[in-house]
Amino acid sequence: MPKVELPQGSAGAGRHSRTGRLWPQGKRGRIIVLAAGVCAAVLIVTAIAVASRPSLPALSEMEIQMPERTFFPVYQDAAWSPGPADALGFAEAADNGKFTLLVEPGTGQIAVRDRSSGYLWRSNPPADQLETETVKGLQLSNLQSPFILEYVTTGNTQRSMTNALEPKPGIRYDTFNKGLQASYAYPELQLSFVIQYELTDSGLEVSIPTQGIEEQGENRLLALNVLPFFGAVSAAEDEGYMFVPDGPGGLIRFDKKRLAGGVRYDYPIYGDEIANAKAPSVPREQIGYPVFGLKRGDHAYAAIVKEGKYTTWVKAMPAGIVSGYHAVSANFVYREEYPRRVSRLGAPINTMQKDRVNRDRRVEYRLLSGDEANYAGMAHAYRSYLEESGMLGKPLEAVEHVPLQLAVLGGAAKDTSGGLRYVPMTTFKQAEGMVEELAASGVQKLRLIYNGWQQDGYVESDNRFPVEAELGGESGAARLIQAVHDKGGEMWFADNIAVMHPDQADVSAKTEGMRGVDGTVVFNRKGQFMLNPQTSVRAAKNTVDRFAALGADGLLVDGPGKTVFRDYNSGQAVEREDTAHLYQSFLGYVQERFPLAGTVQGNDYALRNIDLIIELPTNSSYDVIIDETVPFYPIAVHGSVAYTAAPGNLRQMSDEELLRAIEYGAVPYYILTDAPSRRLIGTSYDNKLYSSEFAVWKDRVAEEYKKFDQLAHVYNQRIRGHRKLNDYVFVTTYEDGTEVTVDYKANRFDVAKGAAR
Repeated sequence: MPKVELPQGSAGAGRHSRTGRLWPQGKRGRIIVLAAGVCAAVLIVTAIAVASRPSLPALSEMEIQMPERTFFPVYQDAAWSPGPADALGFAEAADNGKFTLLVEPGTGQIAVRDRSSGYLWRSNPPADQLETETVKGLQLSNLQSPFILEYVTTGNTQRSMTNALEPKPGIRYDTFNKGLQASYAYPELQLSFVIQYELTDSGLEVSIPTQGIEEQGENRLLALNVLPFFGAVSAAEDEGYMFVPDGPGGLIRFDKKRLAGGVRYDYPIYGDEIANAKAPSVPREQIGYPVFGLKRGDHAYAAIVKEGKYTTWVKAMPAGIVSGYHAVSANFVYREEYPRRVSRLGAPINTMQKDRVNRDRRVEYRLLSGDEANYAGMAHAYRSYLEESGMLGKPLEAVEHVPLQLAVLGGAAKDTSGGLRYVPMTTFKQAEGMVEELAASGVQKLRLIYNGWQQDGYVESDNRFPVEAELGGESGAARLIQAVHDKGGEMWFADNIAVMHPDQADVSAKTEGMRGVDGTVVFNRKGQFMLNPQTSVRAAKNTVDRFAALGADGLLVDGPGKTVFRDYNSGQAVEREDTAHLYQSFLGYVQERFPLAGTVQGNDYALRNIDLIIELPTNSSYDVIIDETVPFYPIAVHGSVAYTAAPGNLRQMSDEELLRAIEYGAVPYYILTDAPSRRLIGTSYDNKLYSSEFAVWKDRVAEEYKKFDQLAHVYNQRIRGHRKLNDYVFVTTYEDGTEVTVDYKANRFDVAKGAAR
């Protein structure tokens, strides 16, 4: 309460208490005393509640540590003097026995020669080809530059662009290891940076060390598009395509006609930054892995963004949109534009982030030829990288039968005029009945994933326990686990750790909610907020430990496999890399406490510590720029991680999506309830789970399971190849030679087992 001061001798003056404080008297005084008592009571109750609430465990209790930040070195003492130039104007800068790095000293254009084939990969189109190019000015000089730099003047949002020709910067070259460093300085702009090129056993690595960036004046670096035309293909040249990481994988073919100024591909890896509070982009399949590529004739490359991938965009520009060249590249973003509100009534104004993202950047080009010069070869190259870097978990064990992923919904919360009401959909006892019926109908291996077990049915709450009594409570959950084990199955529980609802959680949005760049807590359209990732991981430990103690086989965690974001909270600030590290580390803790762990969607940073991905995207975005969807990501991970497509009972095009799941090597998945789905009207599952009644679906589930089970012998095998025979027929080939042919026109598939079988 604020201090009340009364003048001496006034009517309000009164007697003193034993503590010497002045107690006000009269009617007004009694009101003040009453208010003070109420406030004191509230403070006492709050203090008791806070004191009684169990404190969250430290990250160290889960053996989670934040990584130490280190930076790439910048070289300054090994000046390179170019030797004699070849007929194309290039001088040799490095050679590792497999590849030769060539540099054109005037602009810094590079080329890499594959010594086994003699093929030359160039950073820019040859000068003789550019003679027929129709673009002029900056667009023409961009085609001749190894980078495109975007910058902005402090206090302004007007973007400016430059390259290695306009205005011409000062360039210094230094050698290191098997590579070359090019340092670019713009005296007029007071900007400078370095690019490092290093040969590898597979091709070339290109790095931008953050310590080599200098901003000395009023200009600020926004983005650096490095090697924007590496391997660029003229519209009149080779057949082929650009590969972009859209959904499972997307191809942009060279032979399609594009309109000038038309659609281009330009999207951030792992999705938009929600902390910047920009208007949401058109709904699309989020990029879940940092790879792009290009195929031209018998040669191709797979480019893997290794460092700085969390703030990198993939750009693909078909010929005809701006220039006459097809080109795909990585755009390293250092600052983003965001809307800043300056008054409650006025519209927000666009503002640039003040601080630069202080991260090193690196992309590796793995050069391919022959049979590997296609999207399957690109996927193999990416898988090799995942294995070499320890990002891919151990191979799956062989199985006699494919596991059926049956998710059941226990219940959900519904707001009514009389208050909150829990709507039970599948009790633990009823789930036991499902297990019995499916076993009797021929399902040989079941993985039961139980959702909606949280008390009161609120998933977006930290008040998860006790397990909802109307379902059977913790004892009912234990009996269900035993019943599933008795049938030789696995029992999993599902949980969300990333999103909270302020009306359902004790955790405070003000102190623990993710804050945007403007300092305010970010809420979605449903009124939910993202938890700071450190808090979410610490709070989830209790769920992991309690279900592990019950003897469950696995935990399916929603959030870590599909969401990364910055948190500008001054007390718990994290970068997107930090969020991914915390989520990946949490999945590692889950895998230590359970035999198995899984997540939803399955971004690549989660692969190391998961055995199952639920709802891996099997469609690319419905863009006019994507000409064909391909199973790039499934090829890269099959045999190390099991994955599902969308639930079989929620397919939009049932037959086609079933065949695609089989073509892509997925395992069967359904989400069902004992009660009719109409009971979910008014809950958070309204319009989501529109057809889920087990009695309606059980025969279809058993029938489709037998189709998937024909592929049990390749469950733990890698996908060796994938090809298109015509617009309707596709063939997936596995390690042992098994070929799965899917015919969408005939609505059938055939399995021809390999010789090893």
